[in-house]
Amino acid sequence: MKRNLLNLLLVVLFLAVMNYPFTGNRPHEVLGMVLFFFILWHNGLNIHGYQTFFTGRRNIYWILLTIVNFLLVIAFLLSMVSGILISQLVMPSMALHGTNTLWVHSLHQGSSYACFLLLGIHLGFHWEMIWVRLSRRLGLELYPQFTQYMGYILAFILVIYGMEASFANHIGDMLLMKHVFGILRVASPEQFFIDFLGILGCYTVVTHYGICFLKSIQYK
Repeated sequence: MKRNLLNLLLVVLFLAVMNYPFTGNRPHEVLGMVLFFFILWHNGLNIHGYQTFFTGRRNIYWILLTIVNFLLVIAFLLSMVSGILISQLVMPSMALHGTNTLWVHSLHQGSSYACFLLLGIHLGFHWEMIWVRLSRRLGLELYPQFTQYMGYILAFILVIYGMEASFANHIGDMLLMKHVFGILRVASPEQFFIDFLGILGCYTVVTHYGICFLKSIQYK
């Protein structure tokens, strides 16, 4: 239960950190540091995965998950380091100053959005396990057929809405660092959370069903 709550809190914190246009700089930096420590906690709870890294079973799932996790770590480290280099509150003594910081802002933006999308993919790899735990907690396993159909409907909505929100909020341009300070369509914090939760869900759903398809091929 503690692990599920931590995972949920990590997603909420990540969305809050991404919500820079509405939080402003001070909450953004503080939440960023809180997120950093929670990610360390998350990795501490999953230390078994690191201990068995070289002894576990090797298959296409393991290879893809390893690549995604590696890219996620790199993106997060780039985001944290670039954030420190432009910090105005948490570590101002280490911050760069002047017009030379423009490229650091771009790097921080691009790596943060890459981290956000990779988080969705990471969740997709573990969604089957998360869903089993959630179903048991909520008692949904008592209604398997209804839950399955509702899951398909929700997945379809998330993919369609997430794709539309991705284009509307210029996610591709953010990744390519074309807009340093971002050009979002959202006009309120609530709309931001809906849009970006939809985008996160879209990547989670696509990854989950992609993994299911690979497993079906592998075990044929």
